[in-house]
Amino acid sequence: MKTKNNRVKKALPFLTIMFLVFSLIILWSFFTLIHGSQLHQLNMRHFKYTSELNALISKRAELVSLKETVDLEQIRLALINVRNQPDTCLATIDNTDRILMKLIGTEAIISICENDIQSADLALAMLERYQKGEVDIQALQNQLVSALADFESNSTEFEYPVEKTNDFIAKATVWLIILCSAIVLLVTLFISISVSRVLTKREEAMKALAESEERNRKLAFLDTLTGLPNRNILENYINQAIAKASREHSSFAVMFIDLDQFKDINDTLGHSVGDKLLVKMANRISLAMRENDLVVRFGGDEFVAITDCFDSVETIDSVANRIIETIKKPIHITDSEILITASIGIACYPENGNNTTSLLSHADTAMYQAKNAGKNQFQPYDQVSASIQNRKLSIAKQLHHAIENNEFSLVYQPIVKLSTGQTVGSEALIRWTNANDEVIGPDEFIPIAEHSGQIIEIGYWVLERACQQCKEWHDAGAVNHVMAINVSSHQLKAPLFTTRLAEILTKLSLLPTSIHIEITENFAVTEDERCVSTLHELAKLGTKLLLDDFGTGYSCLSYLKNLPFDVLKIDKSFMPANNTIASTIIAMGHELNMEVIAEGIETQDCYDFLNNLKCQYGQGYLFQKPVPPSEFDIFKKFN
Repeated sequence: MKTKNNRVKKALPFLTIMFLVFSLIILWSFFTLIHGSQLHQLNMRHFKYTSELNALISKRAELVSLKETVDLEQIRLALINVRNQPDTCLATIDNTDRILMKLIGTEAIISICENDIQSADLALAMLERYQKGEVDIQALQNQLVSALADFESNSTEFEYPVEKTNDFIAKATVWLIILCSAIVLLVTLFISISVSRVLTKREEAMKALAESEERNRKLAFLDTLTGLPNRNILENYINQAIAKASREHSSFAVMFIDLDQFKDINDTLGHSVGDKLLVKMANRISLAMRENDLVVRFGGDEFVAITDCFDSVETIDSVANRIIETIKKPIHITDSEILITASIGIACYPENGNNTTSLLSHADTAMYQAKNAGKNQFQPYDQVSASIQNRKLSIAKQLHHAIENNEFSLVYQPIVKLSTGQTVGSEALIRWTNANDEVIGPDEFIPIAEHSGQIIEIGYWVLERACQQCKEWHDAGAVNHVMAINVSSHQLKAPLFTTRLAEILTKLSLLPTSIHIEITENFAVTEDERCVSTLHELAKLGTKLLLDDFGTGYSCLSYLKNLPFDVLKIDKSFMPANNTIASTIIAMGHELNMEVIAEGIETQDCYDFLNNLKCQYGQGYLFQKPVPPSEFDIFKKFN
């Protein structure tokens, strides 16, 4: 349609020009025909004056005698009148007329006019000579008769070329008008057809737009992947359910359903498999619900189900159980067997909320309660648990501004070489006092930061500050002091983590061997490809890798050989050290040529026991609690 519009726009100026040309041709033809009629009029007057001259000359011919005086003045006037006609004719003929006459072979008009003028001039000259007495009247009579014969002959001959010229102009004008009319007609026809097509296309486009708007209106309330209603319909539906339940004094429940570990499946097997899994789960959830219930895809791997007019809590429990059971059944997608579970939060009207926002919020909170309780289960909304969840949301919100508000600080706990009691390093530990002067412990805010993704930014802040402090202590004389920095598995997954650390070390002129990276033992660190790749990058950079809290998590001897860990840290839960687990870990470290650091040393007996087992390093309250850098003695020796 756009092309057609452009053609019409281009044709309209052309049509305007054609109308202008057409008008100019008609005007030219009009004036040319008038010009041709002027030649006819001149010839008519020429004939009239020739006739008058003829009468005068004929009369004199009969009365030529000495008895009567000839009226020469009338003859002169007649000759002048005759001469003026061809003279006027030549004056009206311009260069364009001459070219046209030459093209159509009517140049005789010009020569006839010139002959007439010549004959008239000769007659007038003879008349003048007669008056002077140079010739007699008979000579004059003969000259006048000869001129009259020329005039009559020329007048007759003048008619044909004039008629031919006028006829050509008339025919040419007619053909030009016909040609221009045909062109104008064709252009008008083209524009009419084009406009008709444009209007047709526009009508079709308007119809298609209306159909598209109708489809979009439907799609606005439909999830394109699963075919379920989407969240846009949810508020209206819950409002209707509230109105109905209020009238009938009944109840209904909102279920918030979240697939457990869906992100891991999506990242491991790909988004295509993830999409197919969502479609399967949507079908399973729909089949598990009752006929009058509504299932909505809320977003991502989250669904919301509305169970209407239930009779008892047992009814809700049975529906939730059906969903749990149907989801956890194995499913096969592209030759892969997938096992997945779901966590469900339940909020009931009117007990847990009297509007859409509160019901959805409380169902969402209950869902997180189910996840925290171990997943693969459902939980009804609980006010106490909700308070805990709200606390987490509040902390997550406050964390967004903690760095820019300088709310974080680092404290340092000495790492002591047990054989000599000498301080050889320190572990950097983060502390947070929020804007309300509330001290929030790392055990509380670190998991929240990991869940919200803020651990990346916080981790880089710790990395820079700890490295800077290590550099200051080196400059103060403790050149062999090492700094242990805790790093989350989420940080290891971040792109260019090793590059960022290398840039910090380069900027501070700090050796990589001065930095020890502490990583808490868990499944992600040892199995995730990105984490494993980052561990090898760090080892290649030259930093030492410490496996923190060894023995408390996903312990597997095989990865100790395959991953580049240098140091094992015994968790403080195994202290005091007079137990088999601590002794086994120390012995294992010796066998693997790995150094061992024991945490939580609080008594001299524990110190002595670990030293006897040849545990190389230790830290704990026996030596010093974590303190600010101003209170840390980098040269202190404990005896």
